[in-house]
Amino acid sequence: MKKVLVILFLFVNSSVLAQLQITFPMSRAVFQRNSSGGGVIPVAGSFQSKLDRVDARVLAINGGASTDWATININPNTGTFNGSISAWGGWYQLEVRGIKNQQIVTTAVLDKVGIGEVFVIAGQSNAMGYAGFGNPPATDDRVNVVTNYYSFGQLPEVPYPVIGHLDENTKIAPLGGSSWCWGRLGDLLTSKLGVPVLFFNTAMESMSVESWQVSADGGRGYDYYSGNYALPGYPYDNLRKSLYNYVNMFGARAVLWHQGETDSDKGTSYDVYRNTLQYLIQRSRTDSGKNLSWVVSKVSRTKDRATSPTILSAQEAVIVNYSNVFRGPETDGITTRIDGVHFFGQGLIDLANAWNDKLNTDFFSRSTPVQASALVNFSVNCNVQNTGAPLNMSMQDGYINYKWTNGSIDLNNNRNIAVGNGFFRGKVSDALGNVYFTQGINYSGELIPGRPLIIPESATSFCDGGAVRLSTNVDEDFYWSTGANTKSIVANSAGSFTVTKFNYLGCSAVSEATNITVFPNPEARIIADGPTTFCQDKTVTLRSVAANGNLWSTGQNTPSITIGNSGDYTLKVKNEFGCETTSSKLTVKVNPKPAKPFLTASGPTVFCADASVTLTSDVREGIQWSTGASWYEIIVNQTGNYSVTATNTFGCQQVSEPVAVQVNPLPAKPTIFASGPTTFCEGSSVILTSSTSANGYIWNNSTAAQTVNTSTSGVFSVKTRNENGCISPASDEVQVDVKPNAQAITVAKSGPYSLEALPTGSVDSQFEWLKDGVRLSDTGKIIKGRSSGNYTVRGSISYIVNTGASLKCYSPYSAPLYYVIDPADNGTIVFPNPVVDGLMNIETLKDYTNVNVTFFDMKGNNALAFYIGNLNTRQTLNLKNLAKGLYVVRIVSKDYQIQKRVIVE
Repeated sequence: MKKVLVILFLFVNSSVLAQLQITFPMSRAVFQRNSSGGGVIPVAGSFQSKLDRVDARVLAINGGASTDWATININPNTGTFNGSISAWGGWYQLEVRGIKNQQIVTTAVLDKVGIGEVFVIAGQSNAMGYAGFGNPPATDDRVNVVTNYYSFGQLPEVPYPVIGHLDENTKIAPLGGSSWCWGRLGDLLTSKLGVPVLFFNTAMESMSVESWQVSADGGRGYDYYSGNYALPGYPYDNLRKSLYNYVNMFGARAVLWHQGETDSDKGTSYDVYRNTLQYLIQRSRTDSGKNLSWVVSKVSRTKDRATSPTILSAQEAVIVNYSNVFRGPETDGITTRIDGVHFFGQGLIDLANAWNDKLNTDFFSRSTPVQASALVNFSVNCNVQNTGAPLNMSMQDGYINYKWTNGSIDLNNNRNIAVGNGFFRGKVSDALGNVYFTQGINYSGELIPGRPLIIPESATSFCDGGAVRLSTNVDEDFYWSTGANTKSIVANSAGSFTVTKFNYLGCSAVSEATNITVFPNPEARIIADGPTTFCQDKTVTLRSVAANGNLWSTGQNTPSITIGNSGDYTLKVKNEFGCETTSSKLTVKVNPKPAKPFLTASGPTVFCADASVTLTSDVREGIQWSTGASWYEIIVNQTGNYSVTATNTFGCQQVSEPVAVQVNPLPAKPTIFASGPTTFCEGSSVILTSSTSANGYIWNNSTAAQTVNTSTSGVFSVKTRNENGCISPASDEVQVDVKPNAQAITVAKSGPYSLEALPTGSVDSQFEWLKDGVRLSDTGKIIKGRSSGNYTVRGSISYIVNTGASLKCYSPYSAPLYYVIDPADNGTIVFPNPVVDGLMNIETLKDYTNVNVTFFDMKGNNALAFYIGNLNTRQTLNLKNLAKGLYVVRIVSKDYQIQKRVIVE
């Protein structure tokens, strides 16, 4: 371990003098690609000169695609850069360049870095591997492992990783014993996928699945075969530390789990193995905060027990039933083993092939890779007072377990550190334990610049408008207090001027101040107390803002002058410092006025509101009426005084004499009130009344009164006239609709007991009947005359008026019909009698229900019978089936019966 640290220290310090250094990633680092086949390479480092920006690109070595230059930092000011570059999966050379003033001033190259597949190996000896078992090395340059950490738990802290190629006997951090089968698997994967591979090996020999669980909870794993105990927390801590350190830094595709031989020998039950393995998988995800995929191999073969269906079934149950777990190889069938258990020679090649078969297209399409975390940012502040350690570095907040290191030893356990020249790297942990680093930083040379000088080229006191050139003795990376960054500046204002020299860290040194005194020039300003361009007969007063020292271009030395003529005027003012100022020229211009317009009216200027008058100006160009109109004529219909202003090309104006217009208002629009409905029957009328009292009324039917009484249809409106003779707008129209009455009706006897209304035109279906002047309840067209007397009837026509209501208009009552009932008929008549055409009618004076009618011949035989449900109107019976002769017809109901003789011919 000491050898590794020395090599790392020498590597860091061999680059101290480089202008640009890539401190992350390290050579041969591989970052887990995403599900789309691409990924991100974090790029960070340090530099020792001022840069405007840092660019990066990757050049494809094997697989992938080269990228264009991309800017990863703009105006870096901590002596470091930190960004990233996106690319497709592949093996690359990383190039970084520093740009200043659009020129490349420094470059750096990292020989090998990749975007590919990262795997964590876990399990027992057939995953950990041993040297000298015929284990094949990786032949593809793209197969990589961390090489500087090998621990059974003796080393408490994982060092910053060094990555190398997986050779035959390379130990794979943190516990892999050799290339085992993983070198050959790496070759198969790089060939198949076209991307580099990085392995971490956390497996530990002879450990049962229960030892993994016990150690995950802080206990000591137990070697089933030797009886020895591992250190507390092992073997699980190697997996936990790999998740915290390596997976967090590089990302990962999955954990490759090969374990089961010890549990086969030990006789672990199905439930214990299944539940414990599920616990380990979930524990790894909980500890890291990452839903890492697991690939579980099916393995149980031992020297004495051969294979264990119990262990294989438990492994199968976890594969099938636990989330984000994938099927690994079934290795019990691989028989080339040195001791019946451990693979050897061709067995290792077969094992690599078995793993390669399971890490197939289906696995890569369904597993979700974990992406690498970003580097931790830090800030740098300069402390000029601390000459030995002038740089205060502070890592970003939100983490725990802060630590600063110089690459070989820890410097402190704080978030902040004060440093001078040297190499530094920060390290933090989050609440779960995941480890993050800052980029490595190399500081060298002058960290705080020397103090610059200012050299004036002339006097530093002068009147306003004068100037002095100030120069500095530094040539680059400086700025003046004015913000300029030129070698010299011209100071033309009072103030304290400094120049600041700064370096690539943003640390600075400020020159002594050079004070510039500028005596104020007097203010020579003319204030015009009015417009300086005006029309004849007006003047303007020009006034100086200075009380003393005035000299006008007119020769006057007073504070103000009055001007009534066109011309250019200036003012010169001198103050107590001897500084003199001449004002700007002020031009006064006097313009002529136009002729005065004259207005004429087209008619009276007093009128009603529905009339108007036209006003005309004799000046037709350049005019504006008091209404805002600009035409030479306007039509006026509002009361007011109207004038016109003429304006010439100079803007001078003359206003006409005003014309007074008086517009008398119209009466308000009247409303018509109706004394009753406006839709009614012939013979009625309605009175329409104007709502407004007025001097006069004008109806559209020529009526001049306030009211109109009408009995005819028509549309009516009204206007009113006021005392000024003005006529109001017409009222809303009122429509009168007179509906015709029904035409005359006569009464006729239509049967022995029936009376019928005979209209001469269209009528409603119901009628109003009177007997001896008393209204009957019957409303039909045909009614029964139930008693003798005078009968009259009238009909109606129904209308729907515009309100939706119904209106009935009646005919006059008919002439009376005197109707007599013969008592000899006994309230029932059959006719005609004799029956000639086979049809006989029956009428009854009263109404009967459930009536049976039976015909008997002269021998008393039943010849024909009828049933009449309701005998309330005339009923006609068909007797065509009766033979000629004399019959007795019997009419019977519940409360009535009668017999009549009938002759059928």
